[in-house]
Amino acid sequence: MPLIRIFLFFLFLGSSFLKAEPWHLAQFGKSQYVPLEDFCRFYHFSAPDYFPSQPIHLSNGINSLDFLPNTSFVFIDGVKHWLSFPIVERLGQIWISRIDLCCLFEPLLRPGMIPTGRLYRGVVIDPGHGGSDKGAVSRKGTEKNYALDTARRLAALLKARGIPVVMTRNEDVFVSLDERIRMASYYPDYIFVSIHYNQAYGGGRGLETYALSPRGSPSTNSRRLYLTDYSPSPGNRTDSLNILLAHDIHSQIIRLHPNDSDMDRGLKRARFKVLRENSLPSVLVEGGFLSNSIESSLVDHESYRQKLAEAIARGILTFFNQVNPQKKKALQKSFASDGSGL
Repeated sequence: MPLIRIFLFFLFLGSSFLKAEPWHLAQFGKSQYVPLEDFCRFYHFSAPDYFPSQPIHLSNGINSLDFLPNTSFVFIDGVKHWLSFPIVERLGQIWISRIDLCCLFEPLLRPGMIPTGRLYRGVVIDPGHGGSDKGAVSRKGTEKNYALDTARRLAALLKARGIPVVMTRNEDVFVSLDERIRMASYYPDYIFVSIHYNQAYGGGRGLETYALSPRGSPSTNSRRLYLTDYSPSPGNRTDSLNILLAHDIHSQIIRLHPNDSDMDRGLKRARFKVLRENSLPSVLVEGGFLSNSIESSLVDHESYRQKLAEAIARGILTFFNQVNPQKKKALQKSFASDGSGL
């Protein structure tokens, strides 16, 4: 396998925000990889003791990474992320895919380096389903109603902090995916948060958050690459902001179950239309499984939906703090105790 040492100004898929550094590139299968040694040097992680097929922990005093080589997920600051391509052992070294380096690690490890080009100030909240489209169904209720209730609670929390909000639906009506995307396009300085509840054959369990799959990478739930995965999408223009927003929200919602790590199903990648065709930084949150008898009972309680809305709000505020440094002081005041539970 040829190994290339090269100085790249545009290593990260056309991004120019990294200074020229020596990176060693190798091709494994359909993906380019860089060695963990280069990764650690660039992000100031201490070089780990390497034992084949053993878990690895990295820390640079600010961030931590935990992973097992030859697997498809990594814990970043304790939050589970599904990788676009597995971290692999090859040629006596550990390698990280170039796409994950660009579209996962770089935005989360250096959020201040993300070029935003605008001041984000509001939120388009998208309650999933509605009207004739019930979504997931349990013995106690329907996804369309739970999603709308959670969205209304989230809207109230954000409005109380002076953050403008637009709802793609505020009643039990059907709104097409195209219409949701069209509505979002009228607010270029907003972010987009779609709220759903889950279902799966056999019950399912836990919380998931989705961001758009980077161009040239598979969706988490398929793990297969298709020709269409190489096509550019409007949503890929904000890849870095998408993953940062998803991370900030997911890191908050998993705190609803601090003593049950299995509830963290991870931050995943998908090409859902509301993510793929959306020009705003966008995420989709799955707040629990209605096909699971225990979780469906939990979701049916107003107190749980309120806590979920508060967790999403905290994630949104964290995101705004990171991408809008000039508004940091104002947003920090939002975290002051005001009786809302945030």
